[in-house]
Amino acid sequence: MQNSGVSVDGHLDHFCSALDNNLIQASMPYYGVIEDIWELDYNEFRVSILKFQWVNGNTEVRQDKMGFTLVDLQMVGYKDDPFITAAQAR
Repeated sequence: MQNSGVSVDGHLDHFCSALDNNLIQASMPYYGVIEDIWELDYNEFRVSILKFQWVNGNTEVRQDKMGFTLVDLQMVGYKDDPFITAAQAR
C-alpha cells in the first residue's frame, strides 16, 4: 500500500462582520493527493513544489466513530490552487 495523501492547515485572520473590531484566527485543513513533485533550482538554493489534486473539504471530509478522518478522493475541489511547497506539507 502507498499513501500519497497529505493534509495542510490553511490559516486566515478575519473579522466576523463589518461591525466587528475583534480579529479572529481561523484554521481549515485541506486534504489532497500528490500528482507531481518539482524541484526548482535557483543556483543559490532549491525549492521543492508539490502539485495536488485537492478534495472538496466542505462536503467530502468526515470523521468516523473512532476519530479517523475519512476523505473521498473522487470529489475534487480547489482546482485553481494546486501547488504548495514541501515545507507546507505534513
